[in-house]
Amino acid sequence: MLHTEQQSLAGCAVEVTGTKYMELPNELGGETHALLARMCAFCFPGGEDCARSVSAIRTTERGEMRASPSARWIPFTAEQVIEARRSSFRWEARYQGGRIGLISVTDAYEEGHGRLVVKLGGVIPVQKVQGPEADRGELQRYLASIVLCPAMVLNHGSLDWTAVGPLSLRVRDRADPAGATVDMDISEEGRLLACRADRPRMVGKQTVLTPWSGSCAEFKEWEGLRAATRLDVSWRLPDGPFTYYRSEVVSFKVVR
Repeated sequence: MLHTEQQSLAGCAVEVTGTKYMELPNELGGETHALLARMCAFCFPGGEDCARSVSAIRTTERGEMRASPSARWIPFTAEQVIEARRSSFRWEARYQGGRIGLISVTDAYEEGHGRLVVKLGGVIPVQKVQGPEADRGELQRYLASIVLCPAMVLNHGSLDWTAVGPLSLRVRDRADPAGATVDMDISEEGRLLACRADRPRMVGKQTVLTPWSGSCAEFKEWEGLRAATRLDVSWRLPDGPFTYYRSEVVSFKVVR
């Protein structure tokens, strides 16, 4: 039977194959302990000290998105800041909207609240999504960002972890009153394979909780951290999976 106790990673040191990678409570055992240790051994090839000093990650991405399974892919470039010590990120993208010109999109979770803002020409607001459902969805996006900012595993003091399968971990932020969670699948070697959650999806003017997943590939080592460089994100619709986002990380900066 799997252990389902929730564990925060602020505490005492654990060693994986002779190298100290992370801190865990002394009493932590079972599947949760083993999975976290395995994941950290993979994510921190430079050891714990390299990860402990990270306060944020800044990335530049190049990719494409589409609004529906039949819609065309629209290319974008984006810059993102992901904080390692608290639940906070901001993703700012630019799209060429054809005849309507430049479209800018801000997707963020900051100070406990999520928002999505779309502007024409980077100036004229045409869409703004906020409220409890946005808070939940954007926090889940932040939690899934461990594939780009693995240092949050060590440095974020209010994250709790639970083993929910032989190679799956569930993470939540204790400071979140809504209880948003994300499940993460890892390989035997500790490589992050995919993130899964039920997230709010906009359908017209309403939101519908919908199975969501993100897969990651082509990990690269940056300043002692190992992070994904290719991302694909999908909704699981009744007619089948709908991949709406795919991107490549073209620059990665560690903020210490």
